[in-house]
Amino acid sequence: MSESYDAAAVALSDGMLRRESGRLLIEEVPVDVLVERFPAPLFVVSESALRRRVRRIRAAFERVWRHGEVLVLPAVKANPVLALQRVLAQEGCGADLVGAGELEVAVRAGVHPGRISLNGTAKDRATIERAVALGVRVTVDDVREIELAVMAARALGKQADLRVRLRPHFETDARMDSFGMPINDIYGTYKSGLPYDDLAEAGRALTAPELRVSGVMMHMGRYTTDLSVIGGYSRRFGELTAEVSELWGGWTPRTIDVGGGFAPPVDGFGRANPDFVAPDPPSIERHAEVVCENLGKGLASGGLDLEGCVLEVEPGRALFGPCGIHVATLLNVKRQTRPFPFTWYETDTTQLFLSEIPDEAARPPVIPVHLPETGDRAEVRVVGRSCMSDVLARTATLPAMRPGDLLAFCFTGAYNDANASNLNLLPRPATVLVNGTHAHLVRRAETIDDLLARDTLPDHLRHPATGAAR
Repeated sequence: MSESYDAAAVALSDGMLRRESGRLLIEEVPVDVLVERFPAPLFVVSESALRRRVRRIRAAFERVWRHGEVLVLPAVKANPVLALQRVLAQEGCGADLVGAGELEVAVRAGVHPGRISLNGTAKDRATIERAVALGVRVTVDDVREIELAVMAARALGKQADLRVRLRPHFETDARMDSFGMPINDIYGTYKSGLPYDDLAEAGRALTAPELRVSGVMMHMGRYTTDLSVIGGYSRRFGELTAEVSELWGGWTPRTIDVGGGFAPPVDGFGRANPDFVAPDPPSIERHAEVVCENLGKGLASGGLDLEGCVLEVEPGRALFGPCGIHVATLLNVKRQTRPFPFTWYETDTTQLFLSEIPDEAARPPVIPVHLPETGDRAEVRVVGRSCMSDVLARTATLPAMRPGDLLAFCFTGAYNDANASNLNLLPRPATVLVNGTHAHLVRRAETIDDLLARDTLPDHLRHPATGAAR
């Protein structure tokens, strides 16, 4: 990355990052000071940036949704660190989540149960019963879940609050940005959502007195930044909701959830693809305009009364991604002259901790924590320490650096910590939350003992010679 790219990364951080005499700060804390307290590799999240970001997302939709309240349900999967979910609960957010583990995070973070959606496929009875007991909404993904909700409600002696996940189909020739896969094929075969064939049966089942059906939701996913495609799916979602209303005898949704899939301001998606032309993602304000305008047109086709209807949005990457960095230490500089000149910067982190790199062919901006005023620069390959090829930056223009110097991978606050894995038994990093001049450890680093804690030896293997003798 060139110096200008470094400046661009800092400028695009919305005040989260800045330079003082070449030294990188996150909020008011020098990054090198953080690493002295909490050894690298390290995830760092800005609390102020997270609060600014969620307020901006909410305001963008409030400006264009004129029927009722706007509720933000951040995707817990994007960053399930308890402290971050607590910050968002303080901001009045709900939570979109999958499974018993994420549900427990939301509960411990203090998210109001009525603002939680239990989403996901193949829900088990115990998790549905826990949700009903708490007053959490169950987002129905299959008709089987309706009967499980009825059983849970009967067992608990209370009504279950449900909403239905729909699968709108929009005819388009558009393809997924940078990978060229038809969006219709991806969306049409994606497992989540109630199939159109089952809508009538669901309507009959939802008349059970044990159930209250409050709304509908969809999630398109981050397949494109083309607003014409995003708008088309939003309009079709509105039309399908109107069809469901008619199919179910005039039922009217009180909540409509448009899901997430918003591209963050700096989206690393697909940049490892040499043919990829980096898109200019639309602002969240423009995205909200297109979604709400087209959703409204679709809903109007059925003449639905939307007065008081709550609009819900589920940002994940767009919310958390811009608010975090990942800090790594340069362990070694390796060079060759034959068969061609090449330089590797070997770090103490890995693509196992930066999962968007292998999973989404992403290339987050990598910048030095200390930026020399002058000095040589070179094209290098930044790599991780696992046994994989572990390419973190295929070609980066960086200053001449020495072992012990620090690198920051920018805009890595979403999905990387959540998806981090332990190949080679590499312990996962800590997470630190920065608030002004203060830094707080909010998730400790793993240890080797943590990684081996689940392993046991049966009796016949406890003595080194016993098993061999038998």
